[in-house]
Amino acid sequence: MTQRDNNSPFMQWRPIELAALVIGFIIFWPLGLVVLAWKYWNDRSASPRNLDDVICTGVNNVRDGLANVFGSNRAPNVAADDLAPTGNAEFDAHVRAELERIDAERRKLADEVRAFHEFLEQERAGGSDVYARFRNQRGGSFSA
Repeated sequence: MTQRDNNSPFMQWRPIELAALVIGFIIFWPLGLVVLAWKYWNDRSASPRNLDDVICTGVNNVRDGLANVFGSNRAPNVAADDLAPTGNAEFDAHVRAELERIDAERRKLADEVRAFHEFLEQERAGGSDVYARFRNQRGGSFSA
């Protein structure tokens, strides 16, 4: 029985990479070729990366991109260090003033959205003023 060479490219395959290769060929054969080419190129690069790290990074990038496209309701991620005092009093005062202005704009926008929702509910409820406006638009001559 011959002993395998530890430098063989087939000894460096990790289970996730083998699974990706097999699944890639099963789903769509060019996808399997892409995984095979990536593995060949990656093993010969100066700083090889694990496929699971690449997949996790890609999934996180896609998730962040979709959140940006579809308008996530959560606040943007701002590290606390980004807003820490810089030591320059004038600049720190400017940052505080801008943050207060942004908060005021956010409150103003939230009030506008709330008022619009109330208007929509009033329109859906069919209040008397809605019916009166409808009659005025249509000429006001309806037989009851």
